[in-house]
Amino acid sequence: MQLKTRSRHLISKLVPLALVCGVGAVIAAQAPLSGAVFTTNSSGTFVNANVYDDGSQPYLNGGPRPNSGNCTAAGLPNGDYYFQVTDPSGNTLLSSDDLAQRTFTVTDGVITAYGGTHATGTGRCGDITIQLAPFSATPNEGGEYKVWVTPVASYSPGNGAWGFVHQSSKTDNFKVASVTDTDGDGIPDVDDKCPTIFDPTNLCYTTR
Repeated sequence: MQLKTRSRHLISKLVPLALVCGVGAVIAAQAPLSGAVFTTNSSGTFVNANVYDDGSQPYLNGGPRPNSGNCTAAGLPNGDYYFQVTDPSGNTLLSSDDLAQRTFTVTDGVITAYGGTHATGTGRCGDITIQLAPFSATPNEGGEYKVWVTPVASYSPGNGAWGFVHQSSKTDNFKVASVTDTDGDGIPDVDDKCPTIFDPTNLCYTTR
């Protein structure tokens, strides 16, 4: 009887401790991402309240906004990141190329490296801006899109919005007046080398 009492007493101490440790681990894993991202044109300038004429114009920018005097203000933590474009809800993935083409590096608050095939520009702080195209037309009636950024280490396939967990990501909404994709291959006409030939590789291959 005495052994049972001691066992219960030990369990009563261990269970709360395990719960506290478990909660702590969950909180640590879901720590919010600091900093900010936003869309601009290729030179880091805001465009018509985030409303662009066509899908070739929006570029990903991170860190300071153009009216900030500090080139590291609101910058993301140092590290490697993925980006994607979805509809505003995050239910429909619109980025049409491989995730490996959507990886970039942040150093001292700004984007400093990109190794994919998207076009790039130079922001006002000497940082890199990255063209969000290619992406498909949004199903949103208002022509609205959402760009997501998440650390490579936080990418979680099957969770969140296409692997981008909300709490570990930063987002920005933008609008495009038109994204024309005549051949339906996921590459907007403005970036398509063969806009009338279905070829997701954009190399103008045809099947014979």
